Order: sequence, then C-alpha cells, then structure tokens
Amino acid sequence: MIKTLRENTIAARILTLIRLYLGYSWLTAGWGKLTGGFDASGFLKGVITNPVKGPDGSVVYSMYVSFLKGFALPNVDIFNTIVPLVFLTPINYR
Repeated sequence: MIKTLRENTIAARILTLIRLYLGYSWLTAGWGKLTGGFDASGFLKGVITNPVKGPDGSVVYSMYVSFLKGFALPNVDIFNTIVPLVFLTPINYR
C-alpha cells in the first residue's frame, strides 16, 4: 500500500492536492484566530465546571483540572496568543 502510494504519480498528485487543501485550511483558521480575536476562557471554564468523570462519578483527570484552574485560566491571555501561533507554525513530522 505505502509502496503504491509512493510510486504512483496519480496518487502522488491526489495526495499533494489534499495536503495543499489541508494546509491552506489550517493556515486560514490560524490567521483568523490571530487577527479576529480568539478567546479560550469559555473553553477553559467549561472544562473546569464539567470535568471528565469515571463510571463511579469521580474526576478522572484531576491534575489537569487543577492545572487549568490554577494556571491556565488566570493566564488565559498567554493561551489566547499561543493557540493561534501554533496554528500558524509549520510542523514537519518526519
């Protein structure tokens, strides 16, 4: 399967178009968040008030909720800058 994708020129062209489309979508989403204003406080408040609970009703990721409550929410301005910048950062997974 991988060998076919690497050697077939039609598959390479299709995959190139898919990668270009996804890259453009990712870039425009990041640019929109950076210029249009992005606010993570609503998401953070939602995660803090409704944490993931196990079958017995206890909070599963209590350290994560504590991190969000103690650090992320008070410093939401940092996250409002970091998230859009990560969207605009090119990442190479090779």
